[in-house]
Amino acid sequence: MSDLRTQLEEDLGALRAAVTNMGLLADRMLDTAVQAVTDFQPGMTRRVIVEDDEADAIDAQVERDTTRLIALQQPVAQDLRVIITALKAVNELERVCDYAVDIAKIGRRISRAGVYKPLIDFPRLASAARSMLADVLKAFVNGDAELVQQVIRDDDIVDDLYHEYRDHMIALMRQEPDVVFQAAFMLLACKYLERVGDHIVNVAEDVYYMHTGDPVPLAKKRRSAQPEDMHAAQQ
Repeated sequence: MSDLRTQLEEDLGALRAAVTNMGLLADRMLDTAVQAVTDFQPGMTRRVIVEDDEADAIDAQVERDTTRLIALQQPVAQDLRVIITALKAVNELERVCDYAVDIAKIGRRISRAGVYKPLIDFPRLASAARSMLADVLKAFVNGDAELVQQVIRDDDIVDDLYHEYRDHMIALMRQEPDVVFQAAFMLLACKYLERVGDHIVNVAEDVYYMHTGDPVPLAKKRRSAQPEDMHAAQQ
């Protein structure tokens, strides 16, 4: 029995490492994708696309490993929480990688048109999303419930920046027809980063469940606790 437990602990450690590796990969891909947009470097797009194959491989491996562990290792409740969290978190992070690819492709499209102008502070929005990602990975490793809550709160920053940039670019497209092409694609890129924030919030909720055993929908609970007028103002 002790040998079985030792093997299970090793397997759970491998799952934890896979989540961390996927998070670091997602962060690297986001960083490169933003460079593809803001630095007028279409070559960065290819790098992100290649790295997405690695993300897909990690996702597939974690799915196989979690299925095997549940079928063969008789995990107890706490072990099951790690297994389920790893499966769900890696899937969420793989979606973040997909959005990084989408953003990088936008950078390539804009560069081909030769029209890039700094219409908004796109790196600021990306930095806010990447900060959430860094914090959720720390919370995953350290079991920091307060840091999980901070990630949930920081999603408001990403949402607010997205709404600000969206409104600005819509107004800009009305006033300056020559920026419509770039602004339309930048609007998409901003939306992708906003969705990245949503996926990171999902990871934060999974991490909270793993460490506490409490499957509370933290983001929904927080929104319902906000004053109605404040919530409306954020829409």
